[in-house]
Amino acid sequence: MDLTKFDLHGLQSLHISYQNVMNDHKKQIEDLEQDDKTPKIILEALNQKIQYFSHMIAQIEKNIEEINSTKLLFSVEYLFWNFGLTNKSVQIHFLTISNAYKTYGSYVTGVVLFNEYEIPNLLLNVRNAINSDGVIRFKEIVSEEMSKEKKEQLQKDGFFASEISQIYFV
Repeated sequence: MDLTKFDLHGLQSLHISYQNVMNDHKKQIEDLEQDDKTPKIILEALNQKIQYFSHMIAQIEKNIEEINSTKLLFSVEYLFWNFGLTNKSVQIHFLTISNAYKTYGSYVTGVVLFNEYEIPNLLLNVRNAINSDGVIRFKEIVSEEMSKEKKEQLQKDGFFASEISQIYFV
């Protein structure tokens, strides 16, 4: 499959789909191994499929990293200027390969947090059209599934601007 024909969002959809299919195959193997009557050829075929999907997932992740490294989609300054100054609610979706995705889930909904001491430098960067990667602290206001500890971690440690895939206004 020629992965160069996919844009970032297409690659992420493919990434999630391939992970789901691979996990389904792993579950199938676990179930089939419980039955002594399962032909070995079936287990071998499933193992080959798992190897294929594992290889493709690695390639997809590499392509996502390459696309994301060439241009920052969203910067600290963008988030500050568009959401931080006015405390607007926003839904932020993460790249499927990011630590934020693994830590907080596919998206968070709430407000971007900035300290008063950060504002002068951020305003200067905005004025000088500087767009930088950096930590975004965030207050989750919608999710009832996210644990209190994760919400506190999100406010304290946050995530990197480079981990953001999409932003929706709420």
